[in-house]
Order: sequence, then structure tokens, then C-alpha cells
Amino acid sequence: MARVWISIAFVAWAVQAQRSPAGVIAGRVTDEFGDPVIEARVWVESAGVAAPRPRPSTLTTTDDRGEYRVAGLVPGDYIVAVERIGGYIIYDVSGPVSFSSGRSAPETIYYPGASAPADAQPVKVAAGEERARIDFLLKAEPPVLPPVAAMRMAQAGARPKDPDATAALRGRVSAIDGRAVPHAHVELLPEVDLMQSAVTTADGEGSFEFRNLLPGRFRIVATKPGFAALDPNPADAASPASTRAVELMRQETRERVDLALARWGSVSGTIVDDAGAPVRGAGVQLLQIRYSRGRRRLGGGSALRLTDDRGRYRIFAVPPGQYVVSAAIGGAATADLSGYARSYYPGTPNAANAQFVPVARSQDLAGIDMALSRTRTARITGQVVNAAGAPSNPGSLTMIASANAASVVSVPSGARITGDGAFEFPNVPPGQYVIRADRGRRNAEEGEFGTIVVAVDGSDVTGLTLKTSTGSTISGRIVFDAFNGTMPPSPAALELAPMPIDYDQAPANIASAEIHTDWSFEVRGINGPRRLQLLRVPAGWMLKEVRVRGLDATDQPIVFGRRDQSLADVEVVLTDRVSAVGGSVVDDHGRGAAAAQVMVFSTDRSRWYEASRFMRKTAAAADGTFSASGLPFGSYYVAALARLPFATDEEWQDPSFLESLARRAASLTIREGETQPITLRLTN
Repeated sequence: MARVWISIAFVAWAVQAQRSPAGVIAGRVTDEFGDPVIEARVWVESAGVAAPRPRPSTLTTTDDRGEYRVAGLVPGDYIVAVERIGGYIIYDVSGPVSFSSGRSAPETIYYPGASAPADAQPVKVAAGEERARIDFLLKAEPPVLPPVAAMRMAQAGARPKDPDATAALRGRVSAIDGRAVPHAHVELLPEVDLMQSAVTTADGEGSFEFRNLLPGRFRIVATKPGFAALDPNPADAASPASTRAVELMRQETRERVDLALARWGSVSGTIVDDAGAPVRGAGVQLLQIRYSRGRRRLGGGSALRLTDDRGRYRIFAVPPGQYVVSAAIGGAATADLSGYARSYYPGTPNAANAQFVPVARSQDLAGIDMALSRTRTARITGQVVNAAGAPSNPGSLTMIASANAASVVSVPSGARITGDGAFEFPNVPPGQYVIRADRGRRNAEEGEFGTIVVAVDGSDVTGLTLKTSTGSTISGRIVFDAFNGTMPPSPAALELAPMPIDYDQAPANIASAEIHTDWSFEVRGINGPRRLQLLRVPAGWMLKEVRVRGLDATDQPIVFGRRDQSLADVEVVLTDRVSAVGGSVVDDHGRGAAAAQVMVFSTDRSRWYEASRFMRKTAAAADGTFSASGLPFGSYYVAALARLPFATDEEWQDPSFLESLARRAASLTIREGETQPITLRLTN
């Protein structure tokens, strides 16, 4: 993946393009096959600068078409360059994911293709002139092996050819419409011997081949920038998918091992102000209704994209779904223009009046235009001090609508921060907010953390002091009650974490306890009310109780934050008398429902909270059988769905969704150490 930094030698950055006869440099970055180089950054510097370097003050990135645009240029000569960093982008359900190819140093290419700034061709820009087609042609990225496989192969060096390496497979990579996906990367990943890993690039017709393979089981995977992965359908092995499992025999040649990818979707449009003039530097984002951190709200469904000098935006890598298009200005990451509220398509400041925009798979949805709404906004200023009371840069400082507020939107805003911890949140509309300072997590320790609640009514709020805390420590021991004589598992098989009760008082990244080989554990820097919960338990074990100072504190909220609120000698007791629900899911014809989603959850609604041990979700096997273990004694609802209508895995824990399931779910009682059988029918 190439990345392009655009940095300009002056600081003037007009909010609206028509206010200054500034120049523009625009172009496209492609590889030798003509494919766009996505998420590349190009940087621009005045000609004559001794050693031009990318500066992050002004940035632009290429979109999914490989296009870039740099505006606001004063008349003069400019050097334009692409700094290339090895790697490529794939896509999963949560968005684009980058993988490095392991290249040791970035490669800088200067327009029109020079490797040194002295050989670059300056681009002359006159007042108000647009210099288009300042294009770059880069070498295509080679396919890369997974890092572990590449390291082992490098260590082993050349090996003689194995006489049993006589198998081969061939296939084709296509899009969901059947058209070829040329030059896709294809990985062959062995189930056992990583030394048999291989990669190749499909040809112009999407065809690929692997030869001289040893017998065995392999997983074959296709990726390409600009395309989304398609997960296999367990109920339909012939459905299009980006990965396949293959078993090869000696001297076998397997044909038609076909893989499929889905082209990214996109949403584009223009943002204007209340006078109809295009707005430059507005942050545009797709939002979705999601259950996260204990609330169902409108939250981030895409990366933030800034409008260009024409007010235009383009959001790509958009999975199919229902979205609300949101635009904001005046924040830390956007143009500095106050007096405009966050607006929602088709042009309202009220999220409740927003119009959902449906995006189909691989759809390019254009013309989603809207005007920003004027409102009375305020500034919030203050200073962060550390636990010792000294001014401190907090690391991360964000503001978000309080979980206790009526707001239906949960989009964090960043602050403008100076080195001494002074901060400013500009352009804040009325509402109740929480400002969180967070040093971040480091292994089993949450860094210094602090919050302050702010109510905004349109007047500036100044002089705030946000003090961070080093938090409390929780330490103790894992104890095993081996009623059936089961051997203890490895410490790495357990995950113990203090889960938040009030997300306004907790950092974004929760620490897990460090569990030692003697079964002692410790987790540090804990703030706010928490429950100590086991998030991962190996088969054959379940949580029995949590003891604090000899008293049963299982599932109880405990407040942390000060040093004197630390806990020592906590005992987390596991038992091998495991309770479970097991059975099968069948469809209307009585056949096993492969991959059906089964939810088991307590009839006691006070147990419906994130990561509760009184709730389990599991998937049925190919024959429709399932098992959900580790559930404490009590009464439960059990329901099965063909699929869950959510984008993220945690959303099924939303109490409103569980309430809808409870009305049509089966019920049973789970007893200690027993497996309760049940047969479920799919619920639509």
C-alpha cells in the first residue's frame, strides 16, 4: 500500500475555496496494472526547499479510485511526491485493515517518477489555476507471506525438493457479479506445516495456480485493495467466499478452486453552508445505530473524511447497511469555523429527524448532499493535571455525550491540546458531556485516567481542571475446586477483567489481569465502579465465586479509583462441575440448522449486562447441534435465529433485543453440574 503525505509550505488554509484565488494540484496514483493505490498520501512542498519532508499540518489521502487533490496553493513552483510504505489493505466486517509487507524503509517517488528531489520536475501553479493529471505510476505491490511463515522460511533457507510435492490446484478470483478480479493476491496457508505457505498474484483474468504442493489440508485466501472479503456460508458450501478449505492428495490436481470478493461500496456528495457555499474541511462520517458500552446510540460506522475545496467528500470501504450521514465543522480535526452544529442528512441538526441512507453491497451512492445548520455553540477550555497535581499532556483527551444524557449520538470529539495540558473543545452545541483523559492501556495496567462532566447551554465554559488518577490495584489468586479431579488449565487460557458498570467513568480500553504461573494475578490503574468477571474460561471449568476479604462478591459492583480502594487477596474460584445447555436447532422441515445463532440468557433482567456470565451466545454446528456451558444455576430463556441483524458481535447483549427474544423463547432451569437438553426451532 502506498501512502502519500501532502504538506504545504504556508499555513493559510481557506475554509471556502471561492474566498481566495488559490491554486490546486490534483491527480491519480495507480500501479503498473492500472489499479488505484488506495489510502496513499501525497505531499507537496515549495520548490527550493533544501530537504522537503512530509508535514502533518495539512494532509490528503487518495480515495478508492486512487485520486487526490491539494488545494489552497499560492502561486509558485511545487515539488509533489509520493512516499511509499510497503503493505496492502484487506477488509473485514469492522473496516479496512492494513498489513505491512516488511519493507525496512519507505520509498519516496517525486513527480514525475524520480527517486531524488533534485531530479523532480517542479509543478508551476498560477493564481486560481488547477493543475490536474499530476499522476504517479508505481510498481504493483507483490503478495506477501504471513510474517511468521516468512520468518521461518528465512531461517530454514533453501530446502531440497520433496519427491511427494506433486499436487497442484488452480482457480479463479471473481467479483460477486462473476466478473474477474485481476491481479488479486492469493495466499495458500497449510493447516500444519507453515513451511508449505505460498503466495501468488492472479493474472489479468483472475486465474491463479499453485504447483509442487505436498499432500495435506490448506486454506486458500484471496485479497485485493478496494475489495471486501466474503465469509463462507456454513449452510451452503457452494456460496461465493474469499476463503476455501482444500485437502490435496499426492499427485492430485484440483481444478476450479474459485474465490470471490465484493467491491467496496461508497457514499459521496457535497457539503455547503447555510448560504449554499461549499465548505472545505468539514468532517463527514457515516453513523449507525449500535449497542456499545451499555447504550444503543448512533455511533461511528466509517472513518472520518474531510471535504475538499469544492465541498465534496467521498467515503469508501462501506459495507452494506443502513447509515446516517453526518457532517461537522469547527472541531479539532476539521476546519476552524464556529457556529455550526453537527448536521445529519438531509440537513437537520436533530439526529432524530435524520433520514437513513441504505447502501447495498458494492454500491456507489452519489449525490448525498446537505447544508450545515447554524446554532449557538460554545468553547470549553481547561487544563489537565496528573495525579501529582502537575500540568500534564493526557495522551488522549476526548469529549462524548454522557451515557446519562438524552442524546442519541455517541461520536467522540478530539481536543486541541498544548504541551502543558491546556485544552480547548471548540464549537460545542448545547448538551451534557463527559471529557475523558486517558493515558491508555499497557498490558495489565490502565494508565492514568480522569473524567469531568460538563453541561453546555450555549455559553463558554472555561477554567476547568481535569485531574487524572493512577487508580486502584486488584490482586489475588485463582483457586480451583476440582470436584471431578480435572487438571488445571494453562494460565493463558483464562482472561480476568474488571468490567465497567458506568462507562462514563471508564477508559475505552479495559485492562485484563496478568495471571502468573503460580495462579496469582494483578491488574492495576483501575478507576470507576467495576465487576470482576472471567471473560474467557477453558473447557471443563466455570466460575464458581469471587471472594473479597472472605466474603462472596460474585457479580457485585465495586468502586475503584483511589489507592485506599485497592483490593488484595481476592480469590477467584473455578469449579469443574460445569453446567450447560445442549441440544439441536432444526428448521421448519426438521433438519439441522447449520450455523444458527443460539442465545441463552437469564430470566432475571438484572443479569442482562455486558459480558454477564448469565448470558451465552454460540453457533450451531453443521448438523444443527450446539452447546453453551458455564452458566450458573437459575432459570433461562433459550432462542435460536438463523442470523443476527448486527454489525458487531456485542450487540446481541442489548437488553431491548433480549426482551424481544424473551417473548418467543423457550425456557428451562439449569442445575449445577448438569447439561439440560433442548430442541429449538429457528425464529425469524
